[in-house]
Amino acid sequence: MSRPRVKRNKDLPSNLYRNGVNTWKYRHPVTGTWHAMGADKAKAVAAARKLNDILAPTTDLVSVVMGEVTFGEFSQKFLSEKRRKDGRPLAPNSIRTYTHSLNRCAEWNDKPLSSITLFMTNKLLESLPASTSIETRSLLIQIFDLAISKGLATENPAAQTIKRFRIKQRKRHTLESLAMIRDASPQWLKNAIDLAMLTTQRRVDIINMKWSDIKDGYLHVAQEKTTDDPDDEFELLEGAGYVRIKINDELQKVLDRCKDDVISPFIIHRVPKGKTKNKGQTKEHWTQLEAQYVSREFLKAGQRSGVYPELKGRQLPSFHEIRALSIHLHKKAGRSAQTLAGHATEKMTEMYASGHEIIWNDADIGINLPFKDS
Repeated sequence: MSRPRVKRNKDLPSNLYRNGVNTWKYRHPVTGTWHAMGADKAKAVAAARKLNDILAPTTDLVSVVMGEVTFGEFSQKFLSEKRRKDGRPLAPNSIRTYTHSLNRCAEWNDKPLSSITLFMTNKLLESLPASTSIETRSLLIQIFDLAISKGLATENPAAQTIKRFRIKQRKRHTLESLAMIRDASPQWLKNAIDLAMLTTQRRVDIINMKWSDIKDGYLHVAQEKTTDDPDDEFELLEGAGYVRIKINDELQKVLDRCKDDVISPFIIHRVPKGKTKNKGQTKEHWTQLEAQYVSREFLKAGQRSGVYPELKGRQLPSFHEIRALSIHLHKKAGRSAQTLAGHATEKMTEMYASGHEIIWNDADIGINLPFKDS
C-alpha cells in the first residue's frame, strides 16, 4: 500500500515520487523496485499513469465488487481450518510456526489471492534465509493448492518455484561434550537431557510429557512432529506419531528423579523465579517449560561447561541434537530406534480420522544412560 501523500504531491499518480528536488522516481507496484523518471514532471506523470494501468494489481474496491478474496483473508481461513493428518486441531507450536511464516507474507494481505504471481513469490522466497524460505514455500504451496480446489486460483505460484537447498551448519554432539553440558545444568535440565537420551523424543514432546501419560507400565507420547526443527534429518512432516514406550528400570530411575516436592502435571517442570503463576496464557500450568526457554538454558549450560570452543553461532549443537546422538547410540548398540523415534513403517504410521481408534506403536528403550552419575 502506498504511503499517504503530502499536500504538494496530491496531484501525482500512485507510485510516482520526488527523487530529491528536481527529479522523479517510480516505484514498481508489484516488485517494489525504484526506477528513475527524469526531471520533466509532465512526462513522469504521463509515464506513471501508463505504467499503473499495466502493472498495478486489482484495487481493493474492484476486489470487493468482483467478490475476490484477499491473500490475508484466505490465509487466515486456511490457518483456522487446518488440521493434522489424524484430524486433530493443530498444536499451539504448529500454529505459531505457521503464523510466523504468514507474517513474512504480510505485504500480500490486501492483494487479491489470484493476483499473486510467480515473480512476486520468487522475490519473497529469495529474500529469506534458506531454511526459512523452504518452510514458507511449503506453507504457500498448501495455501494455493487449497485455493485452486475452491476455484479461487488457477495456478500455484509457490509450486512453480525452485526449492532452495539448506547448508547444514549445526554440528552433532559428542557423548563427552554432552556429559559436560549435563554436569553444568540445573536438575530439571539434567532430567530433560536424560529423558531425551533414553526416549529419542523431540524437545517439544519432552516438555509436554505429563504424569497422566504413564499408564499400565508405559509412557504414552503423542508426537507433535511439527517442522519447527528444519535441520532435523530424522524429522517427518506435520502429523502425529503415537508411541507407547515401555518403562524399564533405566527409565523408571529418571522418572523417579523427576519427582520432587513441586506439584506439577508435567514430568519436566520448573518453579519460575518471581510471581509468574498468572503469566503467559500459552502455558497450561505455571510450572510448564517453554521450548525456547529450554534451548536458551541448554546454551547457557554449554557456555558454562566450556565445550565446543571452536564452534560459533548456529554451529553449536542444541538440545535438539541430543535426539541424533540417542538414535546413533541405539544403532551402535544394535537396537533400532525407528519406532521409538516415531519413524515407523508406512503401515504403522497410518493416520486415522478424528474420532477413530488411535493405534499406539509399542517401543522399547535400547540403551542405558551413558553418564557417570546416572
